[in-house]
Amino acid sequence: MINIDFLYCFILCLVFAIANFFKLGMRNKTYVLPSTFFALMWGLTSLGGFLYSNLLIGDTEYYARAGYLQEVSSYQLTMLIVVFSAFLLARLRRRKVTVELTAEFGSADIVIIRRKMRWILYLFFAIGMYRIISVVSVTGWDYSAMRAYYIASRSNFSEFDSNLIRVGSYLSQFAIFYICILGMETALRGIRLKKFVREFLLFIPFQMSFGGRLFILAFFAPFIISYLLTYSIAVIRDKEKKIDKKFLFVLASPLIMLIVVQILKMDEIVNMKTIEAYSTEIFYTSSIYIHMNELWNSLPYDYSLGYGLNCMGIGSSVYNHIIETWKIDHNPASVCVPSMIPQAFLDFGKIGSLVFFFVAFYIMESSAIVCLKKLTTKNMLIIILLCQVTYQTVSSSTFDGLRAFIVGYICLILFVQMTQLKIVKNPERY
Repeated sequence: MINIDFLYCFILCLVFAIANFFKLGMRNKTYVLPSTFFALMWGLTSLGGFLYSNLLIGDTEYYARAGYLQEVSSYQLTMLIVVFSAFLLARLRRRKVTVELTAEFGSADIVIIRRKMRWILYLFFAIGMYRIISVVSVTGWDYSAMRAYYIASRSNFSEFDSNLIRVGSYLSQFAIFYICILGMETALRGIRLKKFVREFLLFIPFQMSFGGRLFILAFFAPFIISYLLTYSIAVIRDKEKKIDKKFLFVLASPLIMLIVVQILKMDEIVNMKTIEAYSTEIFYTSSIYIHMNELWNSLPYDYSLGYGLNCMGIGSSVYNHIIETWKIDHNPASVCVPSMIPQAFLDFGKIGSLVFFFVAFYIMESSAIVCLKKLTTKNMLIIILLCQVTYQTVSSSTFDGLRAFIVGYICLILFVQMTQLKIVKNPERY
């Protein structure tokens, strides 16, 4: 076996995830925190990296000649040790914090909030349907053609289309918070499949119009995160509460849909043979290793660090040059998800990036634990937002994660004002 560090990464994430569900360092608190989803996603991605690089699954042509995966896996293992150390330190320092449910946190209030904000989902649906109709009028109901049309035309959108997509992208953040509220309500009141499917169908048209798979994760990830977090809190209050068996259907749905949509994207027929052939799509985030392998291969021997330019979205001259070269050469890395590693690595170097990750994830975990002290609906949404950021670290760049948090937090504040949720001012310092 080669690239054994990927396997060590998977084992490390698995051990932390198991310890997490036994509430390691979290006595009398929830077992669902930002670190939970970080461990699950990096564990799944690492397992995929190990299987792909050892030519055990998938298309082996690329991995058979990939020459830098050992360096990538070695760095990733060190990074995971550093990040998990930050998580544990945050838990140890906040070990005396216990969950305190406020009067504002309850299923009745959450239902009222969701109903007041449902117009957001209708508006998001209307914009999405306009996009779907516009695209289908050109491509027909061919999902692979829809994706190809988007890729070919995205640099030539009209001013109206560009502005509409921009509005839809920001509105999607509000729609995601609506889905979070739906997940919280469902955890407290039970799963109603008819309503769940209806909300899913209202949510997906906008992102589906781009011909990708983002609409699946954009809906299911916040729903599952908010459901699990709210359920873990509810169990503290009601020891007899059982998880809804229908939730297993919710968990299985995105996995099945990721495979089916990928088959449609490749312009193939959905049957048992193609489903089996594309079953490795559950490891879709492992394409980050194609991006990083090519990055390590393209780095000049001597280059200047970006010192934050990449993480702020400006881009260093080195990284910008590499990305542009990939686009010209049609390098597969140009369309692969980058993960949080490349930008931080090119900005701060190996040691500096590890320090950056330690500080960033310590702050996120610690902030989530502090929010448990006064568990209002607003504080619950902050924890969910932090969970989403850590969940996306395997599929989004550092800048994308930072932007998602800033935009998400602004949306949260507006959401709070529009629904008149109470904000705990001047919280006690711990």
